[in-house]
Amino acid sequence: MRSRWSRMAKRLRTEQAEEAKEQRHEEIAARVEAAVQDDSQERFVRLADREEDTDMSIDTLEAIYIGQARSSWKTVPLGKSAFDWQMYASLIEELQPRTIIDIGSWAGGSALFFADFGEMLAAERFQKVVSLDITLKSVRDRARQHPKIQFHECSTDRFQELFTDDFGAALPHPWLVSEDAHYHFDAVMERLHALLQPGDYLVVEDTSTQMHDWFEENNESKEEKSDAKKLQTAEAIRQLRNKKEILRIYCSEHADKYRCDTKAFARSF
Repeated sequence: MRSRWSRMAKRLRTEQAEEAKEQRHEEIAARVEAAVQDDSQERFVRLADREEDTDMSIDTLEAIYIGQARSSWKTVPLGKSAFDWQMYASLIEELQPRTIIDIGSWAGGSALFFADFGEMLAAERFQKVVSLDITLKSVRDRARQHPKIQFHECSTDRFQELFTDDFGAALPHPWLVSEDAHYHFDAVMERLHALLQPGDYLVVEDTSTQMHDWFEENNESKEEKSDAKKLQTAEAIRQLRNKKEILRIYCSEHADKYRCDTKAFARSF
C-alpha cells in the first residue's frame, strides 16, 4: 500500500511540475508576442517601472556566461554571447549610430565587431568606434588595423581626462555607448551624464543581480582558489553591484533625462 501511495504522490508532483512549466512557457510566449507587436511609446519607461527580473534561469545565465568566454569575432576574442551579437546588431540597425563608444577594449574583439556592424548596418552615417581600456597590451593587431577604430589606453577612473568637452564635441551623435569595464562606473557615469544627448543609447552590461549572486556563490565555493584571488574576485563583484546602484541613482534623480528600454532584447543586459 505504501508503495502505491508513493507512486501516486510522485506522479502528482510530476504533473504539477509539468503544469507549472507549461504555464511558464505560456507567460514567456505572451511576453515575446507583446514585444513583437508593441511599437508604442511605452517601450521606454522610467527605471522604477521596469521589471527587475529576467526570463532566463540561473542555469541558462551560467551557460551563457561560460560560453561567451570562448566567443570570438574574426579570430579576435570577443567576450560576448550570441545573444549580445543579436542585440547589438539590432540596436545598431535601429539607432544608426555615428559614434560607438566601447568601454572595455580587452582584446579588441568588441571594437572590431562594432566597427564591422556599424559599417554594414549604418553605412555612411557611421563614423568611428572609440575604444578604451586600462591597458591595450591584449589588443590584437587585426583590431588595431581597422581604419575606423581609435584605441585609447585610459583607466576608467580617469575617464574625464579622455572625454573632455572638446573630445566629446568631435564625436558626432547619436552615440551608442557600451559600458563593459565595470570598475569606477561612478566616474564614467558622471562624465557621460554631461555629454550624452537625447537620442543616444547607453548599454550598461552585467547588471543582473542573479549573476552577481552566482558569481559570489561560485567564488566562495572554489576551494582551490587562493585567498588573494578570492579577494580580487570579491572586489570585482562589489564593483558590479555598485555599478547597478549608481545607474539606479542616476535614472531616479534624472528621470527626465533617462528612460529604460523594455524591448525584449534589452532585458538581458
